[in-house]
Amino acid sequence: MYTEDSNNLKKASINSLYELNRFNAKWNVPEEFRSDVIAVYGEDIYAEIVAEQCNLTLTKPEDDWLSKISEEFTKRKISYGQLKEFVDEENIFIKCSDFKSFKAGVFDKVTNIKGFDTLDLESTVFTSEVVEWELEVRCFVLNNEIKTYSSYWRNDTFDTDPLSETEEKDMLEFFNNFIQKYSSTLPNAIVIDFGIIKEKGWALIEANPAWCSGLYNCNAETALEVIVDSCIKN
Repeated sequence: MYTEDSNNLKKASINSLYELNRFNAKWNVPEEFRSDVIAVYGEDIYAEIVAEQCNLTLTKPEDDWLSKISEEFTKRKISYGQLKEFVDEENIFIKCSDFKSFKAGVFDKVTNIKGFDTLDLESTVFTSEVVEWELEVRCFVLNNEIKTYSSYWRNDTFDTDPLSETEEKDMLEFFNNFIQKYSSTLPNAIVIDFGIIKEKGWALIEANPAWCSGLYNCNAETALEVIVDSCIKN
């Protein structure tokens, strides 16, 4: 797909060690390309189909990873399980743990999820208490170091403006404390989102695979390196 992110990565590859190619809408990689493909970037289902054809392992956190993180860093209670376990819950945030079969969000009742009657009740999800995020930041992380980052949400509005000096300092301090404790639970190349919860301060939002995460205003050349390292050629 021609998206802002894929276009920026294509431009970033021009002066890099890598050559980026787009494959057709059928998601079929021609046989003559497969041995040379060392990484993939795109929507999660697309990436996994391409990875299988090209003998790639796509690194990502364990499905239940977020639910195992201490509230010291999440600043909120998070649960993980099958959708059927939460059907009676009210006023919670709920998100798919893998493929996005419904849009994550806050729901008065779980049964109010759009298309609920068609969902697989044995699919796994995360739930958390509802909190108010004042700021959300995306970080591309390689070998326990933030290589590039971008804000993407501030005070209920999409916002990629730079952080203040104080915000940057506090985020990096929070990240360093977090990664010292949890680096062994994550791949070397990963995307981690952090943010500020109203009246609670900096907190972990979630971790996502680099090979399917949006860039926002992150440096595309730097993000490209993290994306490549998030894929392992078998």
